[in-house]
Amino acid sequence: MEIWDRKRYEEEKRRFIQQRINLSPLWSQFTFVFAASWAAAWFASWALWHFFAAAHFWARSLPVRYAIAFIFAYGCFFLAVRVWIDAVRREPQRQDSCLDLSGGDFGGDAEGCFIVIAVLVSGLIVGGLFFAVGGAPMLLEAAFEAAFAGVVVRRLSGEFTLGDWKKRLFENTWKPALICIIVLVIAAAWLQQQAPQAGTFSEVIRNMKSF
Repeated sequence: MEIWDRKRYEEEKRRFIQQRINLSPLWSQFTFVFAASWAAAWFASWALWHFFAAAHFWARSLPVRYAIAFIFAYGCFFLAVRVWIDAVRREPQRQDSCLDLSGGDFGGDAEGCFIVIAVLVSGLIVGGLFFAVGGAPMLLEAAFEAAFAGVVVRRLSGEFTLGDWKKRLFENTWKPALICIIVLVIAAAWLQQQAPQAGTFSEVIRNMKSF
């Protein structure tokens, strides 16, 4: 088991992050991560509406349903990041084509293609915004933890062992996630107020257009 001091730890982490920011196709990889998360949110909301709304009043509430869908998507975000970590933990020159979505052939019927395209476009937009605002290091720190799992780092306050990528990812993302869910619930509550009888976003839009 290799042992690093705090200085070596910071140097290795900085090198790991900089190599992958400069050489890896991070935008296309983030598209996968956020498209998977968005698809999970959509599926959760759809399932709650179709299987629970008839018997449970809370499932007919946009704010409640969207909050549950967001929490479910946040959990799926961790799963998507874990899949992404397996690609990004390798040296950048050996993983340039990993998770490259630019050449995908999705085939299928028109409706299925439309859903896939909508998910990918959403992931592309959110992934691009995430990358543009400097969010890449937040995910790469989790990948660094996984890539060097088992390394013991010594510091003045004691020792810690690398490898707890879930804790690192949670520490780096819980605040943005909390802000997002608060904004989402407030927006959903406002939409519900505009169209109290509507149960879905599309129904809200149709009702608002009819006014």
